This record gives sequence, structure tokens and C-alpha cells, in this order.
Amino acid sequence: MFFLFLFTSAIIFAQKNFLLNSLIKNEYAFSKRAGEVGTRQSFLDFIADDGILFRPTPVNGKQYLTENNKPSSGVLSWCPSRAIVSRDGDLGFTSGPWEWKRDKDDSAAVAFGNFCTVWQRQSNGEWKFVIDFGNSNDKPISKESPLKYKDESSNANQRLIKGLRRTKPDELILLDKKFSEMTSKIGAANTYDNFTNAESEILRNENYPIVGKSGISGYMNSEKKRYSFKPAGGKISSSKDLGFTFGELTVSNATDNSSEDYYYMRVWEKEKNRWIIVAEVLDKSKK
Repeated sequence: MFFLFLFTSAIIFAQKNFLLNSLIKNEYAFSKRAGEVGTRQSFLDFIADDGILFRPTPVNGKQYLTENNKPSSGVLSWCPSRAIVSRDGDLGFTSGPWEWKRDKDDSAAVAFGNFCTVWQRQSNGEWKFVIDFGNSNDKPISKESPLKYKDESSNANQRLIKGLRRTKPDELILLDKKFSEMTSKIGAANTYDNFTNAESEILRNENYPIVGKSGISGYMNSEKKRYSFKPAGGKISSSKDLGFTFGELTVSNATDNSSEDYYYMRVWEKEKNRWIIVAEVLDKSKK
């Protein structure tokens, strides 16, 4: 039984590494495609039928891109610096820096930021993204190290197990509601401190990525604001160890009671028996 356990664990580990490699490779193909045919067409090629974009409202990305087909001379490029796959390999996450040039022949980029994308493997084994959100910030002081991948060809092992169920995200929706309740009771800084680790990151416009438990806690303490989240949806992997939520957020100033409305996306990963924030992105609502 012990050797059977080791053998099974080795297979699962190898399969997960294979799928992680395929996810990273897919992210590079996504970015390369944007340079070849333009950002809009590349997004149409890689988005799932139910994929979500923020414009700024959460919308069906495929429908939005189909209806808004104005050509752009700008060139968006990016690379992954972080990637995660679920234990069952049906859901994945990537993040990293992006930059934008007004024209493909320009020597320098004029806009910068970071992206967070959640991917779902389709029945044929292909990765399609189900939600994409990011922030903008000044030109980075230093470059993040891009992930590397092996140029492995796809095979039958990449296909999803026939009949693999699509699990409802009820657990994460309830967790988001609990998270919001906790911010009201113990404050944002203490709440984030309970749900972050050394690799957690939050993305806010005009800020570089805020990474790690202490950095996030310090940022929240300096903000002195109240957070009220209202989840609208999400997804969770069949192994219930990776998923995302998104929805509306009201941020209130503790000193003058003024408030601003945002949309948010939060990616969760299960660490032993507790959920940890992998990444969180906010953008202002333009109501």
C-alpha cells in the first residue's frame, strides 16, 4: 500500500507539472497571438464562451469583443511571472506584468500594469480564460522574472476526465461574504492578515503590486478605510482547492464617511485546511 501510494502520488505530481507547463505555454501563445493579429482577436481566440472581462462592469467578454470591433494600432504585450493549477488540473491562474505601445514600431511602451487571469481547461484539453482583470501603474523600477516552460507537445493526458463535474462556487461565495463581515467587525487590515501569506498579492491602480502578508497589512493600515464586498459569482475547481470570486465593493473613508464604488476579482487557493488569497484586483465603478 505504501509503494502504491508513492506511485500514485508520483503520477499526480507529474500530471500537475505537465498541466502547469501547458498553462504557462498557453499564456505565452496568448501574448504572441496579440502581437500577430491584435489584442481584440487574440482575446477572442483564447476566451471561454462564458469568460468575463471588466469594461468596467463585469461583462461576457466574447459578446463584448464581438460587438466592439473597432481596430486599434496599439500593441499590448505581457508575460507570466506566476502560475498555479488546481490538483485536478481543471482550473489555473496566471499573473504578471503587461505593457502597451501606441504602435508596434514604437521603441518604448507608454503604459504599464499587471494582469490576473483564471483559466479553465475545456473538454478537449485546451485552456481558455474565464476571467481577466488587471491594474495600471508607473513604469516598473525592476523587471519581474518571466516563467519558463518546456516545449512539450500536447497528448491525450491533457484531456479532461470524461464526466468531470463542474463544481458550484457556493463555498467561495460564502467565504467572500464572511470576509466582508469580518472587515466590518475587526477591520480590513486584520481581516486580510487572516487570509494572506508571503505570496499573496493585491493590485490597485497607481500602485505597484503589494505582495506578502506584512506588506498588505501595512497598506490596509495606512488606508484606514472600510470595505464592504458583495459577491456576484465565481468558479471553483472540482478538487476544491483553487477558485475565484468577483463582485461589487464599496470603500468608505473612516474619517469623513465618503465612499467610492469598485468592482473586484479575488483568486483563492486552499492551503491545508484554510483558504488564502492568491491575488485580488480592484477597479473603480463608473456608475
